[in-house]
Amino acid sequence: MKSQISSVDLHYLIKEMQFLERGKIDKIYHPEKEELILQFHVSNSGKKILRIISGKFIFLSDYKGRYDAPSGFCMFLRKKLANARLRGISQVGSERICLLVFEVKEGKYRMYIELFGKGNIILTDENDIIINALEQKKWADREIKKNNKYAYPKKEHNFFNIKKEEFGKVLDSGKELVYGLARDIGVGGTYAEEICYTSSIDKKKKSLSKEEIEKVFKAFEGIINKDIGACVVYKEDKIKDIVPFELEIYNKANKKSFGSFNEAFDYFFKEECADKEEFKSKHQLDIDKTKKILEQQTRQIKDMEKKAKDNTKKGEMIYENYQLVENILDEINKAKGKYSFDEIGKKLKGHKIIKRVDGKNKKVVIEL
Repeated sequence: MKSQISSVDLHYLIKEMQFLERGKIDKIYHPEKEELILQFHVSNSGKKILRIISGKFIFLSDYKGRYDAPSGFCMFLRKKLANARLRGISQVGSERICLLVFEVKEGKYRMYIELFGKGNIILTDENDIIINALEQKKWADREIKKNNKYAYPKKEHNFFNIKKEEFGKVLDSGKELVYGLARDIGVGGTYAEEICYTSSIDKKKKSLSKEEIEKVFKAFEGIINKDIGACVVYKEDKIKDIVPFELEIYNKANKKSFGSFNEAFDYFFKEECADKEEFKSKHQLDIDKTKKILEQQTRQIKDMEKKAKDNTKKGEMIYENYQLVENILDEINKAKGKYSFDEIGKKLKGHKIIKRVDGKNKKVVIEL
């Protein structure tokens, strides 16, 4: 199951989002700590919802959901970005970072959405000075803090403009080919596997000839320059992956096609979260809540009816044996004047009717 998008995924998702530019921020929601919803109004397209799950996904959705009171971060964004126009949406190099550029009367704001590690959402001014962030964080080589200049852990290579010579040098590191493609070039595991497969080069190979570099580079270019034909890939009736076009490594897998890559991600998210309350209407949530209350009340009524029946039976037995019970109580009360409850219990051990004398709670158990 897919847990994060790759740099290649982000490339194709953002490619489909370009129509959002010039759209106006309509509403902002913050339903979960790591989730942010930006609702746009786009001329000739109407309402569009951008769902951001920090550190994991970003995609267009057709479902807004229902949300409780806004968080402090949400209120801050609403204040700063009220009626803001989106002037740019792009990927930062080949990083898993999406950059949104907003324009308001006072100037411009830049929102960096980090989709690696635990993720983050950072708002800066037009000079990249941090104004606020979802998470204030500090590492050995950078710090996300108000008034600091925003910086991210840059990869050595931007694979969208890498030349064949540089590409070959990166892979000439003594590492397995699939690892070099996934980590050093940065395409991620799935696309690294696809490149090895389509170039017919052993993915575990550690040294490549010039001809093999040519084949791998050609397969690599095919991955980052391809028409979108998105699909969800299944394994044993469960979603295994979401890809912007069919991959050879999944040629035998069951697939479901979609009109866009964003639609495929929206479908995946809904399927994975099908049981979450956020994907139920308020009307349905009220119905579910009422059903739970009725079920709980029904169980309580049944328990009370059972207790009433048991107590009635006990009462009838006591009434039928009233004289015997009264005599036992009289004898116990007389004995209490001479003996403790524990001593009474020892003397009555083996009695046919009196089964137990509880000295601690001063109770007598009889069997009728």
